[in-house]
Amino acid sequence: MKKILIGAVITASFLTTQTMASDMYVGLDTIGSGNTFTVDVNSLGSGNVDDDSKAFKLKVGSVSNNGWRYQAYYLRETYDTPVFDASNDVLNEVGFDIIKSFEVTPEFSPFIQAGLGLGWMNVVGYSEDSIRAYSLKVGGGVMYKVVPQVELVAGVDFQYRGWQDINAGSYTISTSEKSTKLYAGINYHF
Repeated sequence: MKKILIGAVITASFLTTQTMASDMYVGLDTIGSGNTFTVDVNSLGSGNVDDDSKAFKLKVGSVSNNGWRYQAYYLRETYDTPVFDASNDVLNEVGFDIIKSFEVTPEFSPFIQAGLGLGWMNVVGYSEDSIRAYSLKVGGGVMYKVVPQVELVAGVDFQYRGWQDINAGSYTISTSEKSTKLYAGINYHF
């Protein structure tokens, strides 16, 4: 938890520095994703499990004059089927995205992005009470300004998430996740 707070402070400091020559925005995305988990249990082998999820993402960011954006986010993702135990199917994640937009018209801009995230989930029945996950993603999409302060966003991200190993009795469980995330959202500039 200490690392998460330190990361949030560093990200907020970076965003504040970036706003000296840019405008700020806040936004909300809704996300649907298809996820494939690869689970490896020592000495028992590995297998894949498919599990869809839904999420929302709150974000705050800054836009520089040359089309670069930097945003911090909080994501809350709910899986259709509990991932590690029957008691919890919710992942919380904080992260940072770098976005490069390419203005076609003053209203319309396609973009590409890359991001890093750190997540956590409560678990029951293991030697740990909660586990962490790190994520790496790349993606792209489009932005459309409805009015100067409001823009609509749509895109797709390809994400890899590595989960912390957990222990159940004498077994160690290693888990990784690959996802395709489709999202739509809105940003408000001020």
